[in-house]
Amino acid sequence: MEAMFNSRPAKRAGLRSMRQSSSLAVAYASVPRRRIAAEDKWIRLRLAVSSAQVFMLRQTMHRAIGNLARIYVVEVDHRNSETTLHVEVDRADRDAAMHAIMEALPAAEFGVTTVLGGDHATH
Repeated sequence: MEAMFNSRPAKRAGLRSMRQSSSLAVAYASVPRRRIAAEDKWIRLRLAVSSAQVFMLRQTMHRAIGNLARIYVVEVDHRNSETTLHVEVDRADRDAAMHAIMEALPAAEFGVTTVLGGDHATH
C-alpha cells in the first residue's frame, strides 16, 4: 500500500529530464552564431541530386530559376552518379528559388544554406 503513494522515483525522473533539457538550452545558447549583416544579401543553397547528367540538370536549373541565380557551381561524382549544385541567390529571392527548384527537381535534397559576405569567393 505504501508503494502506491511513493512518488519519489517519478520526481527523480522528472528532475533529471528538467536538468537535461535546461543544460541543452544552455549549451544551445552558448553556441556562437554569426550575425547576419544587412549588406550580406547573397546566400548559397546546396543541393544534392542523384544524377550525373550534368547537361540536363543545368538546363533544368536554368529553366527553373533563370535570373534568380547569380551563379551555380556543379560538382559531379561519377562513381556514385550524384551531383551537388551550389546555387547563389539573393536572400530576398530564397523562397521563390527554393519553390522553383522543388517543382523542377522534386528528388533534390537541400543541404546547408550559407550566408555569403561581400566577397563570395572566400566561402
